[in-house]
Amino acid sequence: MYKRFGWVLIAVLLLGLGGCGPAPQLTREEPPESLLGPDSRIGLLTIQDPALYDARILRYPLPANPGVTLPGRIVGAGVSQSVRQADRASRNYELTQTIEQWNFSVAEDLTENIARHLQAVGYNVLDVPVDEQRHAGSIRGFRFLGDYPAQPSQSFDAYLHVYVEFAGYTALSPNEPYVPTLEVFVDLVSADSKERLYATSMVYGGPIPVEGATDMPADPQYSVRDFAWLCADEEQCDESPAVRGLRAASDGIAQLIARNLK
Repeated sequence: MYKRFGWVLIAVLLLGLGGCGPAPQLTREEPPESLLGPDSRIGLLTIQDPALYDARILRYPLPANPGVTLPGRIVGAGVSQSVRQADRASRNYELTQTIEQWNFSVAEDLTENIARHLQAVGYNVLDVPVDEQRHAGSIRGFRFLGDYPAQPSQSFDAYLHVYVEFAGYTALSPNEPYVPTLEVFVDLVSADSKERLYATSMVYGGPIPVEGATDMPADPQYSVRDFAWLCADEEQCDESPAVRGLRAASDGIAQLIARNLK
């Protein structure tokens, strides 16, 4: 009887979870016609580098013997989680160190590429220096915490924020290819009213190719089979594979931004 009651309780809980409804969808607003044309001026706010370049692994192999009893399974899961966290921290540190040794900055590369691609579709783009930007809340919240210039030396039609959410490489498992991945949050606001004109997230790369208005699959030539080769040094190659892939990712994101704002 108690066993049957337990199954009923689980079923009720599952139904309750299912009734919460889908998460709100990310909405996108088209820029107004007044921003289109050769005379439009966009102020590109300073883009910040991530604190760490990330080597993200989506799934790790399960331990061979997770434990027969419930306490054994709990202990096994805890050890497995600790191992995953330590492995990720080690890979992140090594990847970040490699990229910094090659004097690469994804923020600087993004700034150059975004300006180039936006100018190609008719915008005038100027850099707007701002202090460190802080992003708070979920991506659906579109909440930007930063400072606009109080008295800009140039007049603008809009300000463009580009915030790096993730920069690095993603693999399905530790022994599968590492694919360049760059995820950014894009926010375009009116320079006069500070009202939002356009906001979305954009993704380049990742191990599962996705193509769309705000997604671009990674070029396969920049994926690497082994993490050690991703962090190759100057004696092994002319430029680190890690840097080459992120250069391609930066250009891909800039293309997506230009397509959506032209």
